[in-house]
Amino acid sequence: MITSTDGTALRVHSIGAGPGLVVVHGAMQSGTSQLELARLLADTRTVHLLDRRGRGGSAPATGTAIEVEDLRAVLVATGAHDVLGISSGAIIAARAALAGGEIRRLALFEPPLAIGGSVRLDLLPRFDAALDAGDVPRALAVAMRLAEMGPPWMFRLPTALLAAASRRMLAADDRATMAEGRAHVRELAYALRADFAVVRENADRLEELAAIDVPTLLLDGSATRPYLRAAVVGLARVVPGARHVELAGLTHSATQDRAERGRPELVAPALREFFAV
Repeated sequence: MITSTDGTALRVHSIGAGPGLVVVHGAMQSGTSQLELARLLADTRTVHLLDRRGRGGSAPATGTAIEVEDLRAVLVATGAHDVLGISSGAIIAARAALAGGEIRRLALFEPPLAIGGSVRLDLLPRFDAALDAGDVPRALAVAMRLAEMGPPWMFRLPTALLAAASRRMLAADDRATMAEGRAHVRELAYALRADFAVVRENADRLEELAAIDVPTLLLDGSATRPYLRAAVVGLARVVPGARHVELAGLTHSATQDRAERGRPELVAPALREFFAV
């Protein structure tokens, strides 16, 4: 456990040997969602997989600023200076690179930066209302539309059908054990509020990230959602010297374990090259 600046305990899973690399996961994930990717890098790196707030029973996050402080606390405690941010975690990582000198190299995978209405932030009140009412299936259904999560055919379905599918998924997950150490879907659904807060707070603020002054790698999959590809292209335009690598045929789940539809073996080579000692 690592203690953040406000006294909150943060769980970090560490694997490997060598210079430190902190991985900041995205929405509907926990730290161990990238365990297979960490293992692929562990022969030359000590990979620290951070469980962001709202996972593992920790206090929920309240926005970008506190999560930036969490990441900075982990960097100081571990002595790491390299960061991989994934999805909403990539926005946090980018903001942390602006906030202090702990980060020396930065890799960002598909940050959901809203540009000119590219993200359906108008759906956020419906998501919040469903979650406040304890209707997690409906909240997940709205989230699928908002973030375009899952296959394209899925988030185009009526909300009622998406909610029914989410209800079955939650029931199956509630019956499962925690034997593999993964977070419950229900817990991750409540943590979505923090992910959407990060997206909302950073909407149409792309130009501010031009102040990032550390070597930066930008990754996206060629088969991902258009708004995510647009965000990466925008970052490549504004971040000085940023290197953009498109991963052929991969989607937004690429960094995750294979059981979560990831292809970590196709992501690891670009990271290995960028973070080479």
